[in-house]
Amino acid sequence: MPQIYIMAALTLVISLVLWGGLIYLFTGHQKRYFWLLLLGLPLSAVANLVLKPQLLIVVGQAGQIQPGLGLAAPVWFLAFKVLLTPLVEEAVKVSPLLLKPARKMVASRSRALWVGFVLGISFGLGEALFIAYAVGQNPAYDSLPWYAFTGYMNERLMTCFAHGLLTAVLVIGLQRGGRFILYGYLAALGLHIFLNAPTVLYQFQWISYEFYNLSLLIPFIVLAVLFEKTRRATREPFDEQNDKDVIYWQRQGTG
Repeated sequence: MPQIYIMAALTLVISLVLWGGLIYLFTGHQKRYFWLLLLGLPLSAVANLVLKPQLLIVVGQAGQIQPGLGLAAPVWFLAFKVLLTPLVEEAVKVSPLLLKPARKMVASRSRALWVGFVLGISFGLGEALFIAYAVGQNPAYDSLPWYAFTGYMNERLMTCFAHGLLTAVLVIGLQRGGRFILYGYLAALGLHIFLNAPTVLYQFQWISYEFYNLSLLIPFIVLAVLFEKTRRATREPFDEQNDKDVIYWQRQGTG
């Protein structure tokens, strides 16, 4: 068995404990959101095996682009390839809202935040499994022990959080309706591009490997700050979160 699968299992457990604990804590110990974790698990495979390859083929054939050109392809096609992942993934991640039970949960901005966050985490967990499977099919990694894949674990933990926030931004836009749907989608796209920027720059050989590793932290710090600002902006009174203020002692009036 490829050793990456051991690290993938460990990554899933840590992700569930870490991000599931964050959801449980910040929602006032609510469990209503956790069933949504099942909905996004297959969506990364759908996006990467079906939607993105087909769109590349269609656009490439329409533009008469020969396969396998790599960086020698026209600039507009390279730009399309960079934008393809956020364009497809941000739309796919909210597709579970087509299900009525999931859609009904988006009843307020606060609930939209957590519904979106859970759906994004779910997508991220499925993506971790998809990547682990892809790595496991490469014989070059067969000789590596499971603990050699700590880089995979660290990246997947941060990426799960990033997917959660980006999806939350879009779902909040969907909940607000009207022009905010477009604003939410564009904001999620912009953040996704910002998050992928170090990887894209490294793939185009515009930055060194050392600078690439260092620059990975910057987008996630920005996203963490944005998450906290969004959480505070959408926070509701306790009675709307099913957390009532409990009065343990009250002075009795006289007379």
